Amino acid sequence: MKKIILLYLFPLFIAIAVFLCFNGSLRTVFFMESNSPNDSSFRFLENFRDNEFYENQFLSNNDSLETIFLLGSSELTISTAGIPYNFITDHFKTKLKGIGHAGNQCFSIYSQLLANENKIKNAPIVIILSPVWFQDNNAKGTSSSLFLEFNSPRFLNNIIHSTPDTFKEYETRRISDFYEEISNASLNLKTLHFEYQASKSPLHKYFYTPIIAIDKLLAGLQKTNNNLVKVGPFIRKPIISEPININWDSLYVLSKQEQINKSTNNKWYIDNAYYSEYIKGKTSTVTIVKEEDNQELKDFKMLMKLLKAKQVNVSFIIIPLNPFYYTNSKELSPIINSLEKEIIDNKFPFLNFWNADSTTFDNGVLRDIMHLSDYGWYKADKFIIETYKLSK
Repeated sequence: MKKIILLYLFPLFIAIAVFLCFNGSLRTVFFMESNSPNDSSFRFLENFRDNEFYENQFLSNNDSLETIFLLGSSELTISTAGIPYNFITDHFKTKLKGIGHAGNQCFSIYSQLLANENKIKNAPIVIILSPVWFQDNNAKGTSSSLFLEFNSPRFLNNIIHSTPDTFKEYETRRISDFYEEISNASLNLKTLHFEYQASKSPLHKYFYTPIIAIDKLLAGLQKTNNNLVKVGPFIRKPIISEPININWDSLYVLSKQEQINKSTNNKWYIDNAYYSEYIKGKTSTVTIVKEEDNQELKDFKMLMKLLKAKQVNVSFIIIPLNPFYYTNSKELSPIINSLEKEIIDNKFPFLNFWNADSTTFDNGVLRDIMHLSDYGWYKADKFIIETYKLSK
């Protein structure tokens, strides 16, 4: 009890006194107000940069048309002509924006969407699922550092003020799973952690309720600078279907040959430079994690429930691993089949590139061991264009 008072209650009471006694200029110092950029034309962001402007742009549309959002991890960081945030944005009135980098896995995406639940009904969202999320250490789920990179105090504040339900309960539990890893946790993060602790028993609730109340009082004092909550449902815009004809067969042939031409120093269809620097003839294996121990798979299934309940206009792309490099990738097929079954059961559109058989693998669809080439991206472009009816 003394530890709790010293660590939490005393600092909180001091903070309240500071805010009541000093003028608004100090609030800017304490909460680091910053000027927002004025550029909504971005195509890709690795993360929101803890910036309110970019966070408000998330799942928003432009003045007259809808915007499609592509969420994923490291595959989005290699900008090419074929990647959807370039190809679709260059060819269609309806634009597409990409958000994510390595580590932006299922729980990170879940939390971003939960923080913006007023926007997600009918929102056109494409989620890229990488097999490496579900194996080895990645199967433990989104890391605490990556979670904080994509879920700022502003996003967490939205979740704090959301209606209590199973989705919020899952959020608080997962935050509590890695809370002890975080030093100098934000007030919002503490509040969600304490809410989960309070749910454990009547005694926990009795103990944590006063702490939560004080945290929420302080959060109210931060409201001007730390709140993205929107009142009422977000109005979605139409997706325009245009008379644009693309010769996909020709595009596939040319881009596949281009990838093969880039892979002359190996038989695994990997870019020469990547192969020379990282591979050099070496192979690797995936580390299989049992389903019951696979937190990433559990996060995926909860993400699916959120997407279904909130009626999101979502689709999925499952990317492959290079079966020449990952010699036992077939062992990951049961997990991939589980992902596909969840998607089918929820009646969401999907494109599945997975093929762990090196004898039938679509050579050239990857540029390295796990990232799509332009040939692969053009197949993804066609899927997105047809799914969201961008062309007549």
